[in-house]
Amino acid sequence: MIDPRRLTPQKLVIYLLVFFSVWSVRELVIRPVFLNSLDGLAFQFVESAIKLLVWTVPALLLIKYYESDMWISRNEMFTTKPKWFTDAPILLVIFAPLLRTLFLTGGLTICPDFQPLTLIGAVLFVGITEEVVFRGFLLNALLKKLKLWPAIAVNEILFVLIHFPIWIYAGHDFRTFLSSIVAVFFLGGLFSFSFVKTRSIFVPIALHMIWNLLVTLFAV
Repeated sequence: MIDPRRLTPQKLVIYLLVFFSVWSVRELVIRPVFLNSLDGLAFQFVESAIKLLVWTVPALLLIKYYESDMWISRNEMFTTKPKWFTDAPILLVIFAPLLRTLFLTGGLTICPDFQPLTLIGAVLFVGITEEVVFRGFLLNALLKKLKLWPAIAVNEILFVLIHFPIWIYAGHDFRTFLSSIVAVFFLGGLFSFSFVKTRSIFVPIALHMIWNLLVTLFAV
């Protein structure tokens, strides 16, 4: 008899199918019909609440229920204190595009369409929701079933795929679509590596927030 508390590959696939299907419907069907009728703070509140309910809450429950199949325990990932001095090079990679722009242009430009309210959803909640799902749960589970780099590679691919609905909704042209895939694939690898290296979920969350803050605030 199969232990119901074991996270089998079949269960993981079912979770991914349900999760990706629900989020695709939300991005391509629900968002255009309902969310775009909201403005300002109401939009950010509803947007963040939906993402917490669809992403974070189920992932946290699954991490707890299948804790024996997590590579890093729930307690460890939420209590380990990062060694910021030795882990600083990871942070510097996040700032590389900003430093490149500063070096080439001699200054930084605030994005012309920047709105402070977008920081709620694009920075605060995105960093938390996406990292709990993709590093705290998915990568954590994959590392129990695969070797390090294959697990990270699969996690990166899944991280890229979950962005497809919003890119389709935004109507990206081929060049933008391709550059977005490369950027998200690279960032997914960086966030994954930081999680493995520090064994703390707060490091990839912090890196994700910093990255989103930079690309939201500055034209880099």
